[in-house]
Amino acid sequence: MNFASPAFFVFLPVVLCVYHWLRDRQRKYQFLLVASWFFYMAWNPWFIWVIVFPTVVDYYAGLWIESAPTPGKRRLWLIASLIANLGLLAAFKYTAFVVDNSVSLFHWLGWNMPERTWKIILPLGISFHTFQGVSYTLDVYRNKLPAVRSFTDFAMFVAFFPQLVAGPIVRAIEFLPQMVVPPSVSPRQVVEGLNWFVIGLFKKLFIADRLAQFVDVVFADPAAFDAATHRWAVLAYAAQIYCDFSGYSDMAIGCAKWFGFELPINFNFPYLATSIADLWKRWHITLSTWMRDYLYISLGGSRLGTGRAAVNLVATMTLCGLWHGASWNYVLWGFYNGVLLAGHRLYDQALTGRAWADRLRSGFGYTFVCWAVTLFQFCVGLIFVRSQSWDGCARVLQSFAGGSATGTSAVPMWAPLLIGLVVIGHAFSGLRGLRCGVLKLPSVVRAVAYVGAVALVVVLGPGSGKAFIYFQF
Repeated sequence: MNFASPAFFVFLPVVLCVYHWLRDRQRKYQFLLVASWFFYMAWNPWFIWVIVFPTVVDYYAGLWIESAPTPGKRRLWLIASLIANLGLLAAFKYTAFVVDNSVSLFHWLGWNMPERTWKIILPLGISFHTFQGVSYTLDVYRNKLPAVRSFTDFAMFVAFFPQLVAGPIVRAIEFLPQMVVPPSVSPRQVVEGLNWFVIGLFKKLFIADRLAQFVDVVFADPAAFDAATHRWAVLAYAAQIYCDFSGYSDMAIGCAKWFGFELPINFNFPYLATSIADLWKRWHITLSTWMRDYLYISLGGSRLGTGRAAVNLVATMTLCGLWHGASWNYVLWGFYNGVLLAGHRLYDQALTGRAWADRLRSGFGYTFVCWAVTLFQFCVGLIFVRSQSWDGCARVLQSFAGGSATGTSAVPMWAPLLIGLVVIGHAFSGLRGLRCGVLKLPSVVRAVAYVGAVALVVVLGPGSGKAFIYFQF
């Protein structure tokens, strides 16, 4: 069920009314769990087992890890949880990738091997809820969190519908304490929830879905367009993917507030970043911190020296790329970002503490150059994942790096205007150090802004909403 679909605007008020009408804690959470499973089943009811099965495994694994008499048995139950979650993710997401590449390898070796004719449907949100289950059992194993006694509570944490499909990735240590007593909803949360939801809806329907109409055409056949169109298409895709994914996160945060729950912020104006490390502290924050805490640090982090830290960064980001998608595009994108992070780490260590470097780095000119270079680096990575062929990828990369290309100039007038809205949003809130500058406006001005945003979506939006980009992950 899409947040931007008519069905959701029927589902949400009904669930809110019944949830707040119920007074008993257990019944409230049982109802919200059933509603969340129904939300998931609206996509495909036959795949409900994909979320129920690991939920059951992780629930009992947590209890058995906590009560295990020996470290060996604790590790055994942890491994069982990891196999259930990551094994399920690998089976659905990477089986076709492995088979296709094996067939290509056999053909290259001269062996006859039939092409794959079957297809595996990727269950909605599997990359997100499996990571939540893994973080829970790891936290119990590390004694950071007591095992949950109530199956309803744990299942509701995993399946809570606002963030179920595309994040933010919520950890048990953040969410479960909020469930001890069903949180009441304050007037502030009602207003903030409306703010986050409307802004997210506007980002998705008015900016992201409209820009997709331009981006899809250019990347489907880069050879047909000139270099200027390529460059605008890359910038448009940067704006599109940001508004699409942060828009979903904003709506999830807003919905959760209406139930009294607080979800972590997932984006912090990433296009204001002045280094690739800074960008990854601002972009998909819940995934970045998950990868840092459960993978990078587990590999040794920076404890084993500069060289090992660089290797760990590259390995972590390469796996992060593979998490995003089962294709070599995403592997390359992850590896590329890992190399950038490792290189920035070495560069930063080389300059830190040097008086001349500190003076240079404190100047506006240096900061501006760092911002421009960071945005360029990130956009290059986006070309890797958006391109539909390696030839098309090379064409767009050449154009974006300043090369020339022959073809049609086809940049719609509204594309730069919509990109400009993203720039204005970053400047209005991000440059002022605010999570959302709209909340600082007078109530009357804010109300007009909400009405105007909805009116623009209805009148000038693309009509039918596209699926969120991160649904495929």
